[in-house]
Amino acid sequence: MKRILTAAALAAALLSSAPRAAAACPYTVGPLGRYIAPAIVQGMTATNENQIEVWCSDALDGDDWFFIVDNETELRINDRVNLLIDAHETPDDFTDDTVEDCFFCHDCDKTED
Repeated sequence: MKRILTAAALAAALLSSAPRAAAACPYTVGPLGRYIAPAIVQGMTATNENQIEVWCSDALDGDDWFFIVDNETELRINDRVNLLIDAHETPDDFTDDTVEDCFFCHDCDKTED
């Protein structure tokens, strides 16, 4: 058992120090330079400026997204959301993409068509 744990720890250390290539964006950027990313709210942290930093994990590839909302938000941890992402005119490189808006619904069952 000790060998397996040691090998796993060594593999984790090697992977964390290896240089990483920029991954391709798993989404198709639309004609307005934006795309929708489904995500789950993982955490929320209050800031000193009456704002809340929201941490979401991408539902498709697990990437993390961070953005700021005002302190009167109705977002909650574990909410499923759709993030509107701005690709900043670099559709093949998502490292500079930013969250532009966050869409969610807490009472969608009550909404009429």
